Amino acid sequence: MTVTHKYDVVIAGGGLVGNAVALALAGENLRVAVVDPLAATTQLDAAFDGRTSAISLGSVRVLRAIGVWQFLAAEASPIHDIRVCDGYAPGYVHYAAKEVGEEPFGYILENRMLRHGLYEALARATNITRYSLRSVTGYVAEPDSVTATLENGETLTGQLLVAADGRLSRLRDAAGMDYRVISYDQTAIVCAVTHANPHHGLALERFLPPGPFAVLPLADSADGQHRSGIVWTEHDRDAPIFLALPEEEFNAELMRRMGAYWGETRVIGKRFSYPLTLMHATRFTAPRFALVGDAAHGIHPIAGQGVNLGYRDVAALTEILAGQHRQGGDLGAPEPLAHYERWRKFDSVSMTASTDLLNRLFSNRSPGLTFLRRSGLKMVEQMPPLKHFFMRHAMGLIGDLPKMMRSEVLPK
Repeated sequence: MTVTHKYDVVIAGGGLVGNAVALALAGENLRVAVVDPLAATTQLDAAFDGRTSAISLGSVRVLRAIGVWQFLAAEASPIHDIRVCDGYAPGYVHYAAKEVGEEPFGYILENRMLRHGLYEALARATNITRYSLRSVTGYVAEPDSVTATLENGETLTGQLLVAADGRLSRLRDAAGMDYRVISYDQTAIVCAVTHANPHHGLALERFLPPGPFAVLPLADSADGQHRSGIVWTEHDRDAPIFLALPEEEFNAELMRRMGAYWGETRVIGKRFSYPLTLMHATRFTAPRFALVGDAAHGIHPIAGQGVNLGYRDVAALTEILAGQHRQGGDLGAPEPLAHYERWRKFDSVSMTASTDLLNRLFSNRSPGLTFLRRSGLKMVEQMPPLKHFFMRHAMGLIGDLPKMMRSEVLPK
């Protein structure tokens, strides 16, 4: 006999975005189910991921609103300054958060700490039921409901099914939604390092021919060591060579790329690697079905905006569904889903296109493009209004913002 459980919204995927959607919707008195193929203990293990995320100020506001930031603040390292360089050439663009307001651009967090914060909030939440070690294998959309089927035969019904199951989303495929994929033939080498000098909240983005090299300020360790996260982009053919370097040689290469500001630097823990691709769905919704996070859009990490796009999805979808719920409307009706797609499509397409263009512009040795890049960086440095626009963009405060991401006191 099939066991059926009823909810308002069913979410497939319990990662950084899926769990945030659940908390946001539960906070609006909606009954939510989260189906996650991974156990919480697996996702919280230090060896699970290794990546760090730049959480923009706008995304911090979302995490505050859904009751997560209180569990993250102590581990979050503020970004006060951003320095952008073209290779090792003299000159750079320097962005200082104090020039546009009293708050930092955002914060750097290890993904494992972000997961810890989400799970702490989930443990205290009501209206959320988690189905761990299970996946949604298929679904059927009816005129007035949607039914999701799990591997064990259980079925979950609701008014809306939200797919937060990543770039390789099986549910997106099941919904017949087309998407575009571009391989960059690049690999991101990811690790954490300790360094002799404090970083003072400085993030570095150094553009090199194989791809960007980023240094992201992390909170000091419990024993007082200064730490940063590294996102080092290499050609696919060369990344295995650098990953296999003995520790001393790897450290020497890190220091050569970072420069003298951080002092003596050493890698700590495991070195991770991830292939870099672009993925963008042509549609974000289908009947009683919506995509969020990487299931809708996966971008190059060159601007550090991947998870922030996901949190914009969370804020926009929550605002639309909460309004629909207060009016007694159908959460999976065509009108609110069309509103969500219109709202999020332009922003995500714009960000996808801009990060793709930036990567192609900076990841090459063309003399003509080198001149263009360096002239462009010099122009930005010398034009305060343009710098201010880019700084507000880095903060996640540009565009048609959902209410969760707004503040009564906006930067100047």
